[in-house]
Amino acid sequence: MTQHDSPPVASLESGGPAIAPEVEEPPHEFVYEVVQGFFIQNGPEPKHIEFEDLLGKSFGLIDECPDRWHNLKASVEALQNKAPAGVIYKVLFLGRHGQGFHNVAESKYGTEAWEAKWALLNGDGELTWGPDPFLTPLGVSQAQAVNDTWRKEAPLGAPVKSGEMRWYCSPMTRTGETMETSWKGVVEEGERIEVWEDFREIYGVHTCDKRSTKSIIKERFPAFTIEDGLAEEDELWKPDDRETDEHMQFRARRAMDRLFGRRGAGKTCKPPSLACFDLRSTC
Repeated sequence: MTQHDSPPVASLESGGPAIAPEVEEPPHEFVYEVVQGFFIQNGPEPKHIEFEDLLGKSFGLIDECPDRWHNLKASVEALQNKAPAGVIYKVLFLGRHGQGFHNVAESKYGTEAWEAKWALLNGDGELTWGPDPFLTPLGVSQAQAVNDTWRKEAPLGAPVKSGEMRWYCSPMTRTGETMETSWKGVVEEGERIEVWEDFREIYGVHTCDKRSTKSIIKERFPAFTIEDGLAEEDELWKPDDRETDEHMQFRARRAMDRLFGRRGAGKTCKPPSLACFDLRSTC
Protein backbone atom coordinates (compact mmCIF):
# COMPACT_ATOMS: atom_id res chain seq x y z
CA MET A 1 0.00 0.00 0.00
CA THR A 2 1.40 3.38 -0.97
CA GLN A 3 0.80 6.62 0.88
CA HIS A 4 -0.12 9.43 -1.49
CA ASP A 5 1.02 12.96 -0.82
CA SER A 6 -1.41 15.84 -1.09
CA PRO A 7 -0.51 17.47 -3.39
CA PRO A 8 1.21 14.54 -5.18
CA VAL A 9 4.99 14.58 -5.15
CA ALA A 10 6.90 14.93 -8.41
CA SER A 11 7.19 11.72 -10.40
CA LEU A 12 10.41 10.49 -11.94
CA GLU A 13 8.98 11.26 -15.37
CA SER A 14 8.27 14.86 -14.39
CA GLY A 15 11.73 15.57 -13.07
CA GLY A 16 11.73 13.99 -9.62
CA PRO A 17 14.94 12.52 -8.23
CA ALA A 18 16.23 9.66 -10.33
CA ILE A 19 17.89 6.62 -8.79
CA ALA A 20 21.58 6.98 -9.53
CA PRO A 21 23.32 3.90 -11.00
CA GLU A 22 25.20 3.28 -7.75
CA VAL A 23 21.95 2.99 -5.79
CA GLU A 24 19.92 0.97 -8.28
CA GLU A 25 17.64 -1.40 -6.43
CA PRO A 26 19.30 -4.83 -6.06
CA PRO A 27 17.44 -8.12 -5.68
CA HIS A 28 16.06 -8.34 -2.14
CA GLU A 29 17.13 -11.07 0.24
CA PHE A 30 13.94 -11.00 2.27
CA VAL A 31 10.17 -11.00 1.96
CA TYR A 32 8.58 -9.25 4.95
CA GLU A 33 5.45 -10.20 6.87
CA VAL A 34 3.93 -8.78 10.07
CA VAL A 35 3.28 -11.40 12.74
CA GLN A 36 -0.16 -10.88 14.26
CA GLY A 37 -1.25 -11.35 17.84
CA PHE A 38 1.26 -9.36 19.86
CA PHE A 39 0.50 -5.65 19.39
CA ILE A 40 -2.87 -3.92 19.07
CA GLN A 41 -1.73 -1.66 16.24
CA ASN A 42 -0.52 -4.62 14.14
CA GLY A 43 -3.86 -6.38 13.71
CA PRO A 44 -5.23 -7.56 10.34
CA GLU A 45 -6.73 -4.08 10.07
CA PRO A 46 -4.23 -1.75 11.80
CA LYS A 47 -5.89 0.46 14.38
CA HIS A 48 -5.16 4.09 15.11
CA ILE A 49 -4.32 4.48 18.78
CA GLU A 50 -3.93 7.85 20.46
CA PHE A 51 -0.44 8.63 21.76
CA GLU A 52 -1.42 8.61 25.44
CA ASP A 53 -3.37 5.37 25.06
CA LEU A 54 -0.43 3.69 23.34
CA LEU A 55 1.88 4.59 26.22
CA GLY A 56 -0.69 3.41 28.74
CA LYS A 57 -0.84 0.01 27.04
CA SER A 58 2.89 -0.77 27.13
CA PHE A 59 3.37 0.55 23.58
CA GLY A 60 0.42 -1.51 22.37
CA LEU A 61 1.13 -4.94 23.84
CA ILE A 62 -2.00 -7.07 23.84
CA ASP A 63 -0.74 -9.09 26.80
CA GLU A 64 -1.38 -7.02 29.94
CA CYS A 65 -0.17 -9.45 32.61
CA PRO A 66 2.87 -8.59 34.78
CA ASP A 67 5.02 -11.02 32.77
CA ARG A 68 4.03 -9.51 29.41
CA TRP A 69 7.53 -8.64 28.25
CA HIS A 70 8.96 -11.98 29.32
CA ASN A 71 6.10 -13.66 27.45
CA LEU A 72 6.84 -11.61 24.33
CA LYS A 73 10.52 -12.52 24.38
CA ALA A 74 9.72 -16.19 24.97
CA SER A 75 7.22 -16.19 22.11
CA VAL A 76 9.68 -14.63 19.67
CA GLU A 77 12.37 -17.08 20.76
CA ALA A 78 9.97 -20.00 20.24
CA LEU A 79 9.05 -18.73 16.78
CA GLN A 80 12.71 -18.43 15.85
CA ASN A 81 13.56 -21.90 17.19
CA LYS A 82 10.82 -23.45 15.04
CA ALA A 83 11.57 -21.35 11.96
CA PRO A 84 12.98 -22.95 8.82
CA ALA A 85 16.35 -21.84 7.51
CA GLY A 86 16.35 -18.26 6.27
CA VAL A 87 13.35 -17.12 8.35
CA ILE A 88 14.17 -14.40 10.90
CA TYR A 89 11.96 -12.80 13.53
CA LYS A 90 12.64 -9.35 14.98
CA VAL A 91 10.61 -6.90 17.05
CA LEU A 92 10.78 -3.30 15.80
CA PHE A 93 9.66 -0.31 17.85
CA LEU A 94 9.11 2.49 15.33
CA GLY A 95 8.88 5.90 16.95
CA ARG A 96 7.72 9.11 15.35
CA HIS A 97 9.55 12.33 16.26
CA GLY A 98 7.87 14.75 18.66
CA GLN A 99 6.23 17.94 17.45
CA GLY A 100 8.62 20.14 15.47
CA PHE A 101 8.29 23.80 14.54
CA HIS A 102 7.38 22.78 10.98
CA ASN A 103 4.36 20.93 12.38
CA VAL A 104 3.27 24.10 14.18
CA ALA A 105 3.67 26.11 10.97
CA GLU A 106 1.57 23.70 8.93
CA SER A 107 -1.17 23.86 11.56
CA LYS A 108 -0.93 27.66 11.58
CA TYR A 109 -1.39 28.08 7.82
CA GLY A 110 -3.26 24.91 6.87
CA THR A 111 -1.98 22.11 4.67
CA GLU A 112 -2.94 23.70 1.34
CA ALA A 113 -1.12 26.99 2.01
CA TRP A 114 1.76 25.12 3.63
CA GLU A 115 2.33 22.95 0.56
CA ALA A 116 1.88 25.85 -1.89
CA LYS A 117 4.04 28.47 -0.17
CA TRP A 118 5.22 28.21 3.40
CA ALA A 119 6.96 24.81 3.23
CA LEU A 120 9.30 26.30 0.62
CA LEU A 121 10.47 29.02 3.03
CA ASN A 122 12.61 28.87 6.16
CA GLY A 123 10.17 30.77 8.35
CA ASP A 124 7.68 33.61 8.61
CA GLY A 125 9.44 36.03 10.96
CA GLU A 126 7.75 34.45 13.97
CA LEU A 127 8.56 30.76 13.52
CA THR A 128 11.67 29.18 12.02
CA TRP A 129 11.13 25.71 10.56
CA GLY A 130 13.90 25.26 8.05
CA PRO A 131 16.26 23.86 7.42
CA ASP A 132 16.19 20.91 9.87
CA PRO A 133 13.99 22.34 12.65
CA PHE A 134 14.16 21.55 16.35
CA LEU A 135 11.45 20.11 18.55
CA THR A 136 8.99 22.47 20.19
CA PRO A 137 8.55 22.36 23.98
CA LEU A 138 5.53 20.12 23.36
CA GLY A 139 7.67 17.85 21.20
CA VAL A 140 10.22 17.53 24.00
CA SER A 141 7.47 16.69 26.50
CA GLN A 142 6.13 14.02 24.13
CA ALA A 143 9.56 12.40 23.98
CA GLN A 144 9.81 12.64 27.77
CA ALA A 145 6.49 10.79 28.06
CA VAL A 146 8.01 7.97 26.00
CA ASN A 147 11.02 7.98 28.33
CA ASP A 148 8.77 7.76 31.38
CA THR A 149 7.02 4.75 29.86
CA TRP A 150 10.25 2.89 29.08
CA ARG A 151 11.44 3.55 32.64
CA LYS A 152 8.17 2.08 33.93
CA GLU A 153 8.31 -0.95 31.63
CA ALA A 154 12.03 -1.75 32.02
CA PRO A 155 11.70 -3.34 35.50
CA LEU A 156 8.92 -5.52 34.07
CA GLY A 157 11.29 -6.99 31.50
CA ALA A 158 11.03 -4.65 28.52
CA PRO A 159 13.88 -5.56 26.12
CA VAL A 160 16.14 -2.58 26.74
CA LYS A 161 19.28 -4.27 28.08
CA SER A 162 22.53 -4.59 26.18
CA GLY A 163 22.23 -7.41 23.67
CA GLU A 164 18.43 -7.23 23.61
CA MET A 165 18.00 -4.08 21.59
CA ARG A 166 19.81 -1.90 19.08
CA TRP A 167 19.04 1.74 18.29
CA TYR A 168 18.81 3.48 14.91
CA CYS A 169 17.95 7.06 14.08
CA SER A 170 17.35 9.40 11.16
CA PRO A 171 19.94 12.19 10.66
CA MET A 172 17.27 14.88 11.16
CA THR A 173 17.62 17.02 14.29
CA ARG A 174 14.02 16.46 15.38
CA THR A 175 14.51 12.70 15.39
CA GLY A 176 17.86 12.93 17.16
CA GLU A 177 16.34 15.07 19.90
CA THR A 178 13.42 12.65 20.19
CA MET A 179 15.76 9.67 20.43
CA GLU A 180 17.97 11.31 23.07
CA THR A 181 15.08 12.33 25.29
CA SER A 182 13.10 9.11 24.82
CA TRP A 183 16.00 6.93 25.92
CA LYS A 184 17.92 9.13 28.37
CA GLY A 185 18.78 7.07 31.44
CA VAL A 186 17.39 3.91 29.83
CA VAL A 187 20.08 3.11 27.27
CA GLU A 188 23.07 1.59 29.03
CA GLU A 189 26.36 3.47 29.03
CA GLY A 190 28.33 2.78 25.87
CA GLU A 191 25.41 1.56 23.77
CA ARG A 192 25.51 2.86 20.20
CA ILE A 193 22.75 4.83 18.53
CA GLU A 194 23.39 4.56 14.80
CA VAL A 195 22.40 7.30 12.35
CA TRP A 196 21.30 6.04 8.93
CA GLU A 197 20.42 8.34 6.05
CA ASP A 198 17.85 5.84 4.72
CA PHE A 199 15.68 6.47 7.79
CA ARG A 200 15.00 10.09 6.87
CA GLU A 201 11.60 11.06 5.51
CA ILE A 202 10.79 12.27 2.01
CA TYR A 203 13.29 14.96 1.01
CA GLY A 204 13.32 17.88 -1.40
CA VAL A 205 11.46 21.21 -1.81
CA HIS A 206 10.29 21.49 1.82
CA THR A 207 13.02 23.26 3.78
CA CYS A 208 12.14 21.34 6.95
CA ASP A 209 13.28 18.16 5.20
CA LYS A 210 16.79 19.43 4.47
CA ARG A 211 19.18 17.95 7.02
CA SER A 212 22.07 19.68 8.76
CA THR A 213 25.68 19.05 7.81
CA LYS A 214 27.45 15.98 9.13
CA SER A 215 29.62 18.23 11.32
CA ILE A 216 26.58 19.81 12.96
CA ILE A 217 24.97 16.41 13.53
CA LYS A 218 28.17 15.25 15.27
CA GLU A 219 28.22 18.42 17.37
CA ARG A 220 24.57 18.13 18.42
CA PHE A 221 24.65 14.39 19.07
CA PRO A 222 28.23 13.43 20.03
CA ALA A 223 27.15 10.07 21.46
CA PHE A 224 25.59 8.94 18.16
CA THR A 225 27.48 6.82 15.63
CA ILE A 226 27.05 8.19 12.12
CA GLU A 227 27.13 5.62 9.34
CA ASP A 228 30.12 5.57 7.02
CA GLY A 229 29.49 7.41 3.81
CA LEU A 230 27.15 10.10 5.13
CA ALA A 231 28.09 13.18 3.11
CA GLU A 232 29.03 16.42 4.86
CA GLU A 233 26.37 18.37 2.97
CA ASP A 234 22.84 17.20 2.26
CA GLU A 235 23.35 16.11 -1.33
CA LEU A 236 19.90 14.51 -1.60
CA TRP A 237 17.77 17.60 -0.93
CA LYS A 238 16.95 19.75 -3.97
CA PRO A 239 14.87 22.96 -3.88
CA ASP A 240 12.84 21.98 -6.96
CA ASP A 241 12.61 18.17 -6.78
CA ARG A 242 10.49 16.26 -4.24
CA GLU A 243 11.35 12.60 -3.69
CA THR A 244 8.68 10.17 -4.84
CA ASP A 245 6.81 7.78 -2.58
CA GLU A 246 8.21 4.90 -4.63
CA HIS A 247 11.81 6.02 -4.13
CA MET A 248 11.28 6.43 -0.41
CA GLN A 249 9.84 2.93 -0.20
CA PHE A 250 12.95 1.70 -1.99
CA ARG A 251 15.08 3.37 0.71
CA ALA A 252 12.90 1.93 3.48
CA ARG A 253 13.23 -1.55 2.00
CA ARG A 254 16.98 -1.09 1.73
CA ALA A 255 17.14 -0.14 5.41
CA MET A 256 15.04 -3.17 6.36
CA ASP A 257 17.37 -5.42 4.38
CA ARG A 258 20.31 -4.00 6.32
CA LEU A 259 18.53 -4.57 9.64
CA PHE A 260 17.60 -8.15 8.92
CA GLY A 261 21.00 -8.86 7.44
CA ARG A 262 22.55 -8.12 10.81
CA ARG A 263 22.55 -10.25 13.92
CA GLY A 264 20.67 -8.85 16.85
CA ALA A 265 17.51 -9.07 18.89
CA GLY A 266 14.94 -6.32 19.09
CA LYS A 267 15.40 -3.10 17.16
CA THR A 268 14.22 0.37 17.94
CA CYS A 269 14.16 2.96 15.18
CA LYS A 270 13.38 6.65 15.40
CA PRO A 271 12.58 7.53 11.82
CA PRO A 272 10.19 10.34 10.94
CA SER A 273 6.48 9.61 10.52
CA LEU A 274 6.54 9.11 6.75
CA ALA A 275 9.51 6.80 7.09
CA CYS A 276 7.55 4.81 9.68
CA PHE A 277 4.74 4.41 7.17
CA ASP A 278 7.04 3.28 4.41
CA LEU A 279 8.78 0.77 6.66
CA ARG A 280 5.36 -0.73 7.32
CA SER A 281 4.49 -0.68 3.62
CA THR A 282 7.39 -3.04 2.88
CA CYS A 283 5.47 -5.83 4.62
